[in-house]
Amino acid sequence: MLRAARLTALSLLTVCLYGCAVDANISYVPDVMKQASPQPVAQQTPDVGALLKSNVNAVFAQGSSPAGIRFSPPVAGKYGGWDTCVKGEVVGVTGQPLGIQTFLVTIDNDRIGRRERVGPEHWCARQTYTPL
Repeated sequence: MLRAARLTALSLLTVCLYGCAVDANISYVPDVMKQASPQPVAQQTPDVGALLKSNVNAVFAQGSSPAGIRFSPPVAGKYGGWDTCVKGEVVGVTGQPLGIQTFLVTIDNDRIGRRERVGPEHWCARQTYTPL
């Protein structure tokens, strides 16, 4: 008798937990027992100008004395966050001008993250820029 009660309790527990942490589209339990799917959090477009003014060294190397800094409007990034292009005239460590450098910058949660120097064949070359 005790064994039958344990087996029944275990069977009921298994059926109750069947819908937990399982894709809601393939589960056979009532909707009340299914987990709600997470709602995506929409980020607001970052203020690129303010971010660059407060921390220009996050994009350009310290000591490069960037001048004529310009940035493009942010676009939604492929892997989250926002992507923007930043251009500026920089000086090398020897003091010789290196010309205009273009960087693809990723902004996530109002912080400058990854930056990558890009060439003239990149999509940044076709963007419109706003001076800082």
